[in-house]
Amino acid sequence: MPVASRLMPFSMKPRWWIVIAASVAHAVNTGLSYFGIGAYFPSFEREFGWSRTAISGAFSLARMEGSVLGPLEGYLTDRLGPPRMMFIGIILCALGFFSLSLVHSLPMLYAVLILGVVLGSSLGYNMPLSVVVANLFRARRSLAFGIFRMGPGLSGPLVGVVGWMIGLWGWRTAAVASAFILLAVGLPLASLIVRAYERHQIALSEAPGPEVNVASERRMASEPQFTVGEAMRTASFWMLSMAMALRQMVTEGVSVHFVILLVDRGLSTEAASVLLGVSALISAPARLGMGWLGDLLNKRRLIMGLLISLSFSVFLMGWTAHPYLFTPFMVIYSLAYGGLAALQEPIRADYFGTRYFASIHGMSRSVTTVGTFMGPIIAGFFYDLTKSYTIPFTFFAFVGFLSTLCMFLAKPPVKREAKRG
Repeated sequence: MPVASRLMPFSMKPRWWIVIAASVAHAVNTGLSYFGIGAYFPSFEREFGWSRTAISGAFSLARMEGSVLGPLEGYLTDRLGPPRMMFIGIILCALGFFSLSLVHSLPMLYAVLILGVVLGSSLGYNMPLSVVVANLFRARRSLAFGIFRMGPGLSGPLVGVVGWMIGLWGWRTAAVASAFILLAVGLPLASLIVRAYERHQIALSEAPGPEVNVASERRMASEPQFTVGEAMRTASFWMLSMAMALRQMVTEGVSVHFVILLVDRGLSTEAASVLLGVSALISAPARLGMGWLGDLLNKRRLIMGLLISLSFSVFLMGWTAHPYLFTPFMVIYSLAYGGLAALQEPIRADYFGTRYFASIHGMSRSVTTVGTFMGPIIAGFFYDLTKSYTIPFTFFAFVGFLSTLCMFLAKPPVKREAKRG
């Protein structure tokens, strides 16, 4: 027994290397496919003369991909396994960027972003990597997700690289370069993650001593295991999904319009892209710190506090254009955004278990992506109407407080045992 006890920590160490590799892969994907895509906004407006509402619609419909295909993505990930989905998604995302370089019309922009960049990003990174992390951890799940979600925070420098490539070579060449970066970095990392994950799963199932399997069984038994139908019949599922939908309405609206807002205020596209990257980088310590705190404190209360901070910071960012005032509010926003990103998956896994995590996550995305769809369009519409971002950012602050209320109502669900008769 003493020998087994000494070997146990060693056998678990590969899990953390999987999380670190997943974080790096997530960083590259987010820097290019999420934050970096906003750097193309000014180029589309200058070259094609499209309104900001029309351009925002492309980003919004791309985010709606999760609403339509999220349940299918979750089902396929549970059915085929994360490894297969990763390779399919990475290749599809790269093809999306190649196609982006050929865009000459608004409908084509919509199609490329939705069916290429965003769908590939979700299939290759968001869904399968979340499932991997959720399945590998229970006791320290929030910390693991905090490390994993540091990836988007560490993607900050890549956003500046995207802005630099656009300024130096033009947006079409920058899109092709992004595709090559995704393939060159994403495929090797995916191979490492898949091999390590499969070895870890085999080690759990074939361990010579009973300790690992017993620990695994106890871990599964210590948390509720909801089916998709059971989860959707709880108020907690809908309140949690609504809270996340409203939160994403705020953050999506801000992130898509962040670069063009700063360009309006006198910055160059390159400088605004760098500042967006700095915002992402600032969120990194919050992702790790809130992930660590999530294992020690009440996740729901932590999320409520972060939502209140997010609301105040967005309100103040909308009302001030002076850089010395805008910057500290941006820092608060970035820290709150990072903490929220780290906690949303752990609380869902804690509430509903990991056995059907991908499917439940996919169904939840059908709700949350309504917020991601509306955010950029609302910001673009109110800007075209008022030529200012003050009104949309004020509206986003109000939405953030509504999200806090939904989170207050999203109490842990109680699993009802099936009646015997």
